[in-house]
Amino acid sequence: MRKHLLLLTTVLAALMLASCGNDEPVVRINYEPVDLGLSVKWATMNIGAAKTTAYGKLMGWADSSGVHSTQDGIVISYRDNKTYCEWNSPYYGGKSPMNNISGSNYDAARYMWNLKWRVPTQAEWQELINGCTWTTETTAEGLRVARATGPNGKSVIFQLGGIDEVGDGSPADRGVIGYYWTATLLPQASQTSYGYESNVACAAWAVVMSDGRPQLVPQVRCYHLLIRPVLAE
Repeated sequence: MRKHLLLLTTVLAALMLASCGNDEPVVRINYEPVDLGLSVKWATMNIGAAKTTAYGKLMGWADSSGVHSTQDGIVISYRDNKTYCEWNSPYYGGKSPMNNISGSNYDAARYMWNLKWRVPTQAEWQELINGCTWTTETTAEGLRVARATGPNGKSVIFQLGGIDEVGDGSPADRGVIGYYWTATLLPQASQTSYGYESNVACAAWAVVMSDGRPQLVPQVRCYHLLIRPVLAE
């Protein structure tokens, strides 16, 4: 009897350990890189997406886990065609953010996918913008996307997932404009030239796309945008 009881206890313990922290089924996704004929290979989907046509997860800059949605300690106002930002928050890179988070502990691709991936830099996005032919199309699901076709003829699509400025899960411009983070900070010394006034470097470079060729435009670091990783080689 004691032997059977010991065996049952062992089995139950193993089942409890196996289920601990795994209330939801694990979905394994194969993240495929595409060689467009550029210096880095680009992923076919965004962080948080389970397929190439899904939007994925909108996230703040330098939020590697993608869990922060608070603007506590961050006061943003708009006047005279400028963005004023008082920053006293430890989130989204904090008060002294890194100049480049790609491959660092602040990198969401590295944290949420694996070490083979990272957030692309401003320069890598600029290469993609300049080196590709850009078109807009509608998928079979009715999703409007931008397609980047590289110099070798291969292509990837980018979802127009909008922007969430308050982190409440209600993005503006969804299906119309795509906003993607780069890994590169807008230096504090340069931010006045782009319409930002702040006690810290409050913005990072982002890519804005709709019809035509995308553009690099700074956005406040706590805004939630999409992220498209590149292969870390």
